[in-house]
Amino acid sequence: MSITIPYYAPNLLKKRTESNSQVAIDFRGYTIESFLNAHRECGPIYRTKINGLEEIIIGGLEANDEAWRRPDQWSYSNAVKVFREELSDLHLTQLDREPHRRKRRLLNKAFKTSSIMENIPQIAEEIHRGLDEIVETEIELHEALMEIYTRSQSVSSIKEKIPDQMFKKMVAFEEGFLGALFFKDEERANIYSRSGYKEIKNEVIRYLHEIIIRRFEGRRVDDLLDTIIHQRTSNTIKPLSEEELIYDAYLLLIAGTGNTAKTICYCLNELANNPKWTAQLVKEIGDFKVDSLLRGMTNYPLLKATIMEAERLFPAAPILPRVPAEDMDFIGYHLNKGSHCLHVLTLMHFDESIYEDPFEFIPERWIDHKYPKQAHGTFGGGSHICLGMNVARIQMPITLGFLLSNYNFTVTKTPKKENFKFPNEVDSSTVRMNVRLIRK
Repeated sequence: MSITIPYYAPNLLKKRTESNSQVAIDFRGYTIESFLNAHRECGPIYRTKINGLEEIIIGGLEANDEAWRRPDQWSYSNAVKVFREELSDLHLTQLDREPHRRKRRLLNKAFKTSSIMENIPQIAEEIHRGLDEIVETEIELHEALMEIYTRSQSVSSIKEKIPDQMFKKMVAFEEGFLGALFFKDEERANIYSRSGYKEIKNEVIRYLHEIIIRRFEGRRVDDLLDTIIHQRTSNTIKPLSEEELIYDAYLLLIAGTGNTAKTICYCLNELANNPKWTAQLVKEIGDFKVDSLLRGMTNYPLLKATIMEAERLFPAAPILPRVPAEDMDFIGYHLNKGSHCLHVLTLMHFDESIYEDPFEFIPERWIDHKYPKQAHGTFGGGSHICLGMNVARIQMPITLGFLLSNYNFTVTKTPKKENFKFPNEVDSSTVRMNVRLIRK
């Protein structure tokens, strides 16, 4: 017999302002403190209204474990339909069950750690060059890092000589797409239908398609895109089609750059406010050489702890929608097929029963301490875990290694969500942070 899902009064959830929350990010516009209070009162699942919409909220260790352990019982295509609307129903995030397993299996060769590690020298060289080009001037770091990461992918995952202006358009497209990702349907449609965004998006998708056409016509390049195009598959697995590969190229080249850039920005801001820890970190990094990462992060326990703490405090996607693909029992509660749920997968990041002083930046908590996997939800979990996790976790230590060994930095504008201006018209939400880098 199922337990009745409790109801939590929407007026008890507080809209986030600049001063009423201890964390720099918001949770669908609300404070994480509100969700923690609701969790303590109602447990791992409850009903309420979020931004005027009826939602079922799930969160906590048990909820994370259950949600990640039973991927086939969720309809990902219905949960985040914006990917289908903007990037086709062939996009990885839109696939369920066997189609999703097929696509992950075919893309895995390009995203597994060993494949990425083979390209570390090229990735590092491009990140180092990009950082060196923005020194001695105040720079909006989030956008600059997005371009640097896209360029680093163009010398490893997709080795193409991409024009400078196209890199900027790729960043503009990704910013505009992600900035409006979880807006209400009408607001999102308004942004995505504006000519400034549409023109950039169409130009980027057309450019990626041209790359795929050349590969299908016989152009061979020693890169990860070729690896997934020409990999051997069994007779039971259909190879990736030309249309699929357009959006797979997007995954290889552009996707995730904004989230990685956001994490680095927040991390630098915390390092600026924690000079004692930063001094220890700089000493550990020393004269950073990327070859030292080929053995993993064994030699950099403080750097690894810093990244883990940044991921914990500033998760790029703190809440994700879920829709049951069928009637299901979820930790004793009945969920109807098609009901709309919000999974607060990072709720436990801020639970004091797991992390002491959870709102404080304390990287040393990660040294010689293991936390439950279900308590760290930055990249999700289970078979739908973020495909680009390994890419991000290689880009971040390289970026911090070069930044802290080669430059002194000053944060001139702390991380804040602001509007991103497209040429002449479109605005959507993004992160802004200004820094000044000075060579040591």
